[in-house]
Amino acid sequence: MSTYRLYKSPQGEIVRVKMGFSWQAFFVGSLKAIVRRTWLLAAIGLLFYVITAFYNGAPTATSRTAALLLVLLGFYAVYMLFCGVNGNRWLSDSLRRRGFTMVGEERR
Repeated sequence: MSTYRLYKSPQGEIVRVKMGFSWQAFFVGSLKAIVRRTWLLAAIGLLFYVITAFYNGAPTATSRTAALLLVLLGFYAVYMLFCGVNGNRWLSDSLRRRGFTMVGEERR
């Protein structure tokens, strides 16, 4: 059984936000961040990628690059888990900032 919070817009529109883990944010965390207008995070990530690609060139296959790849994949997995845990809370906060008010909870 899932719990949802109901938010009402100033125009009367009702939005339902599931409480708990967000699988959508987990699987598409970076894309969802860009869609949700967190452009600064996307710009920083892109800048970091461009700088490392420009200065380091194409990586060669060594045990050091394989270890770095595994570490980076681990960080990305932790990031995706962080997005999944906090995704619905971020959506609720965004709705409140845009003038929505919580009108109740619903169990389904």
